[in-house]
Amino acid sequence: ERAHARALEQKPSLKMALSAVITQGLGVPKEVVESLAKERGITVHWQEDATDPKPSEPTALIMVNKKTSGDFLKELSPKMVAVAFTGYDAVDMAACKEQKIAVYNVPAYSTDSVAELAIGLTLAVYREIPVSNQSIREGKWVVSAGGTELKGKKVGILGTGAIGIRTAKLFKAFGCELIGWSRSEKKAFKDLGGTYVKTKKDLFATADVVSLHVPCNKHTIGCVGEAELSQLQPHAVLINVGRGGLVQQEVLAKMLHAKKFRAGLDVFAKEPVDPKDSILTAPNCVLTPHVAYKTTEALARRVQVTLDNIVSFSKGSDLNRVDTKE
Repeated sequence: ERAHARALEQKPSLKMALSAVITQGLGVPKEVVESLAKERGITVHWQEDATDPKPSEPTALIMVNKKTSGDFLKELSPKMVAVAFTGYDAVDMAACKEQKIAVYNVPAYSTDSVAELAIGLTLAVYREIPVSNQSIREGKWVVSAGGTELKGKKVGILGTGAIGIRTAKLFKAFGCELIGWSRSEKKAFKDLGGTYVKTKKDLFATADVVSLHVPCNKHTIGCVGEAELSQLQPHAVLINVGRGGLVQQEVLAKMLHAKKFRAGLDVFAKEPVDPKDSILTAPNCVLTPHVAYKTTEALARRVQVTLDNIVSFSKGSDLNRVDTKE
């Protein structure tokens, strides 16, 4: 009831002039963003453009994953935050609640992109693609005794939401056996032949590949630590294309250096990664700089949905609204 009351307080006027301040690049040319915004009746202002004065109390703040403080929100005073991302942990949700600022995100825009990189990282580790590429460029030919087939392997999906299920479908296409752990069991996962295990430890202990797909929030941050990682077999591969905060990175780096298992990592506790972070020198792993979502197709969808969310907010719609779920 409180969430509903708060939502009603934040319902905007249907006739409001729409404006947005953008604090981060959106991965597509500015002129494209401005054209799409104009089509929707939104005037955009780029934060880094000193010659473009910010509007007073804009309809929206558009951001991606840069930490946004309560002080900044208070100074800008937007009516809503349009997060051009699925994860919204960079938003000070407490400040938004206090200041009656609505928060919207962009779910599902990169589902295929993220799932495909999960497969890509698994294959890169199994078939030793990065080291093979480096070796042949150095004039070498034999890299190792051989890689590993994906077919027939048991894949554990931690979190069977949309991306988890899409990833499971791709692994199934390679002939993998599926097991899963999630807060709620999904029929779609079972329909793929997936079997749920009772605990995270069970998942880590029995899977050849563990792929992380739970959202990062106050309930899940650091949910993968020594208790779970110590269950992995030496041949196992941990794939994280979700959020770096899910894993206790110091523990992960230590265990990778000890060659307890292998990994394919696209996300990290702190981004960009500190050049001195031991995760960068860990063996038996393939690293990418948070690019799972970053395909031209996904970025185009992301901009469109972000702008549509501003229009939806102006019409009083709660589609893609997340602050009322907190």
